[in-house]
Amino acid sequence: MLPDYIIYDELKKEREKRERQRDAERPRLEIPRHRPYLPEGETEEYSEEESNERGVAIIQF
Repeated sequence: MLPDYIIYDELKKEREKRERQRDAERPRLEIPRHRPYLPEGETEEYSEEESNERGVAIIQF
């Protein structure tokens, strides 16, 4: 008989695999973000902040 932790690990892997497959089937819509005007000296600071930002937009149809 297998130890419980091995069974739980296999169940977790299968569950994660099903979730990845389900997520891959979902359609995605990428919305372009408009960048505000910044003077030349501030572009580097803005690009660092932008790379760390992440969000979700919910659109009702």
